[in-house]
Amino acid sequence: MDIDFTGEYLVNDQDVTFYAIVNNQTVACIVSTAALDELADPDDEMDAETVFLEHQYKFEEIAEGLILNHKVVDGELHIDRGAVSYTHLRAHET
Repeated sequence: MDIDFTGEYLVNDQDVTFYAIVNNQTVACIVSTAALDELADPDDEMDAETVFLEHQYKFEEIAEGLILNHKVVDGELHIDRGAVSYTHLRAHET
């Protein structure tokens, strides 16, 4: 499976959406504010865009895993708090 991230993203009040090209099809990868909050430093007041950019590699890694596990529905995949927690737990196991 060929997965490339475009580097483009959109920020709104509810989430951050970034894009992947998967086998020549665009997939919208939607990161919830809950997932962003999980990675934010509670002592810093960072906006969603800043948190996303600081952890973009992590969200792309999560998205790649979801894509490979066939979690894309109607051209979208959703990254919520649980996906971020699971990935962090797995990283600490290795």
